[in-house]
This record gives sequence, C-alpha cells and structure tokens, in this order.
Amino acid sequence: MKNFIVALAICCCAFPAHVIAGPANGPAKLIVTLLTGAAAAGAARNADAANAIFKEKEIIVDKLRAEGIDPANRAIYSAYLQLDKNASAIYWERWVGWPNVVLEVEIGGQGSFLIPRIEMKYQGQPILENLIGEYAAPGTRVVIHVLDDKQFQNAVWNSILKAKINLNVSAGVVANKLLKLNAQADGSFQILDKDMRILQPICMATAEFVVPESRDGRWLAEAVFRDTDNNTVGRLQFAQMWDNPIIEAREAHSNYVFWIVVTGAMGLIFIKFLFSRQTKPQQ
Repeated sequence: MKNFIVALAICCCAFPAHVIAGPANGPAKLIVTLLTGAAAAGAARNADAANAIFKEKEIIVDKLRAEGIDPANRAIYSAYLQLDKNASAIYWERWVGWPNVVLEVEIGGQGSFLIPRIEMKYQGQPILENLIGEYAAPGTRVVIHVLDDKQFQNAVWNSILKAKINLNVSAGVVANKLLKLNAQADGSFQILDKDMRILQPICMATAEFVVPESRDGRWLAEAVFRDTDNNTVGRLQFAQMWDNPIIEAREAHSNYVFWIVVTGAMGLIFIKFLFSRQTKPQQ
C-alpha cells in the first residue's frame, strides 16, 4: 500500500494540470482526480494508524522510565513453553504431589535471570510469559532451565510476586521485568534485585537456542526441553517482540510523519485536478 500510494503520487505529479485539462481529456481528468482523492484518503487513514502506534509506543517508553527502567538497550520478549507431565523427569520429580515450576533464563554475556512467576503443582499446562530484559544480539546463546522449587518459601514468593512490574506493552499484552540472579555455591539462587534467596531448586529440564538474525528486530526461536538423560520432555518458543522501545518509538514517529507528508501532497494534487478547468477545443 505504501509503495502504491507513493508511485501514484509520482505518476500524478508527472502529468501537468494543463495537459490533463486539455481538449478531449475529460475522462483522463476524472480518473486522475478520483485516484488522487482515493490515495489522499488512504494516506490519511494510514497517518491516523501510524499516529496511534506512535502514541502507544511512546507511552510504553514513558512507563518504563516511570518504573526506573532505562528503555535504552532493552528488549521485550515472549516465552511459551509446555512440558509433558507424563515424562519421567516431571512425573517422578516428586514421589508425592507435583513440582512447583520456576524458570531461570541464562543470556550469554548478561548472566542469569528469574522469571517472576511460579507454577504451583505443575501438571503440563502451557506457560506464556512476556518479559522485559536487556537486548540480546544475534548469535547470543540463551538457555532456559525449568526448576522445581522444592523448598517453597511463601514469604519469598509473596515478596517476588508483589514486586512484579506489569507493563501493558500493547493491546492486551502485559510484560514483566526479569530479575537478576546469582548462583550460590550450595545451588541456591540469590535475587540481586532483592535480598532474597530461592533455596536449592532442582533442575528438571533445559532448553537452549541461539538468537537468530533479524532485519526488523523481531524473531522467533524454537527448541526442545531435555532432561538430564537427554530425553525430550517439552517444547519452547521464545520470541523477541521489540528490540529497543526508544528506537521503535522513533521509527513509529517517522512513519507517522511520512504519511502526514504523503496525505498533504496527495491532497494538493487532488485539489489541483479537481479545480483545474477543462479547456475547450479551438474552433
């Protein structure tokens, strides 16, 4: 649509008004006038849509800053996973009951992070989480560990869940900030953002992938979860939705300005042809 409207504007500009308004060119003038009018209306609709997207992304940048998060070099991710509850690593993780699933994310060059969520008594249901973290360049190795928090501490998780930062990154999409972790010698995790520890969780399965190349900053990687015996026990889809909120907002603004200019140009062309007088054939 964008290329079509631009091409139409160039073609219309290539025809001087006096040529279109010449003798016997009534049908040509009518066609060009209708086309430019339709193109101007289409460009105006695109400008409105681009403006809405720009405002939405600008609001997200403001929200991140309001929460004390520097939007520069940030990315917004989406993680979807599901484990087979009948796999031995899941079914027999506990002799009685089901595991309390916690997710750890290792990003090459950045360290380990906790997804602020716990699935109590997990029995194979899908897990979907949108995340705010640092930008991961193409070629970066990412590892996801599925852990069982056997020594569940109610006070610790109440504090983690109460402190979650929920941001509406787009219509109906909420993202949470990853929490920085530091592995302890005894296998526990120290949450660096807070003075809390998750005591010796058990790793049930691991999936890993390498961040793919992407032209627009959006990508999707798929991987399988494997247990300690290398058996496949689940699947993972991990996507990057935004690569930098500030850049996304700037690009949205540029797109909005582009459509405003095109709307104005097509509107002027439309008016030029609409009010140009048809010359009469000479006797």
